[in-house]
Amino acid sequence: MYCPFCNSTQVAVVNSRATKKDSQIWRRRKCLICNEVFTTYEKIDLSHLIIIKKSGRKERFIRAKLYAGIYGSTIDKKNADKGEMSELAEEVTNKVEQDIVALKRKKIQSVEITEMVLKILGKRAPDALLRFLAYREGENKKRLGNLLDKYF
Repeated sequence: MYCPFCNSTQVAVVNSRATKKDSQIWRRRKCLICNEVFTTYEKIDLSHLIIIKKSGRKERFIRAKLYAGIYGSTIDKKNADKGEMSELAEEVTNKVEQDIVALKRKKIQSVEITEMVLKILGKRAPDALLRFLAYREGENKKRLGNLLDKYF
């Protein structure tokens, strides 16, 4: 860690705590050379995780893509989002990331991530779950009907 003020590597942690429902670590640091104090946030990096798509194609985990998929599919198109859906998407994304870390795996199927999202949305926001399913399944009405039976 470098001090942003003097570029020294002699930095000490003076305070630390979990934030955002234990998805980040907040640390207050002090430079031992210039005595300036600054704050850092640490978050688990899942870019090493490989997602295996339905087609068999593999890609790296991208948090923004997960968030955008959840947010885009859960917003009510008729009413402007007043922040509720962005908060929901952030909470669901954080929970999915925590669940993925708990699996302790280097690869995961995209359908497993979808199942995690569906379980969380089912508990927190059934209306958002319906929009997510409709967005995800699109024209596949049979699959959509099967999923509705499963979650309702």
